[in-house]
Amino acid sequence: MHSTVKFAFLVFFIPGFVGVGTASAANKQPDYSQRIERLERMVDNKGLVNLMVRLENLQKEVQILRGEVELQTHTLESIKKRQRDLYVDIDRRLLKLERAGTTVVPDAGNVSPGTDSEVKSGTDTSAQTDNKSAEELQKEQKAYQKAFELLRDLRYDKSIVEFRKFLKDFPQGRYAHIAQYWLGEANYTQRNYKDAIKEYTQLVANHPDSPKLAEALLKTGYCYKELKDYANARTSLEKLLKEFPSSTEAGPAKNLLKEIQGK
Repeated sequence: MHSTVKFAFLVFFIPGFVGVGTASAANKQPDYSQRIERLERMVDNKGLVNLMVRLENLQKEVQILRGEVELQTHTLESIKKRQRDLYVDIDRRLLKLERAGTTVVPDAGNVSPGTDSEVKSGTDTSAQTDNKSAEELQKEQKAYQKAFELLRDLRYDKSIVEFRKFLKDFPQGRYAHIAQYWLGEANYTQRNYKDAIKEYTQLVANHPDSPKLAEALLKTGYCYKELKDYANARTSLEKLLKEFPSSTEAGPAKNLLKEIQGK
């Protein structure tokens, strides 16, 4: 009881007793706030520095990637140009072979119209026949050129459509075997191996005198190899070696046979 009275006395007669501690704590609180603010600023500054470093690193990586993309773009354009040049060269050679092995149809400008009496009497129809043949040939050439230009420009899907239309309109045409070959090539380039095999097979079956048979058989072997159909790949390659043992395609065919041996 005496202790209680003493405590009450202190509280009652020393009113600043409690207030002193409270005031002291109040005076120290701003110090804590300032320290916290300083720490926050330090953390914020450090985080900002890290962000700036990361941003700088990202900018460097972007510059490197941009340089690589530009290099790849240049390389791709060079490859496309070489491919276009290759297509043009192959097409020129095919047409040269075709013209060398086929009777040339006279152009419309070189056809003699005949004498007036011959035309009127109808006794000489050779000029009319030649005119018709020349007209058909020009029509065929125009259709073929349209399809080939799409292929030359590497517009494979559209070239495939036009070559198929060409073969539908001119199944026995002078350029039918060349169009068939390009159909196989367009599909092969796009890795449409099953469609490529179909087109190459049509070339071999329907145009046994085409100068591109050996290459068609070789590409057929490559297509089957990509499809992991090694039995059919061997069949195509062995047929190539049997029928065209001295061709330039014979060497690659032998190498491919060794590669798929045992598979």
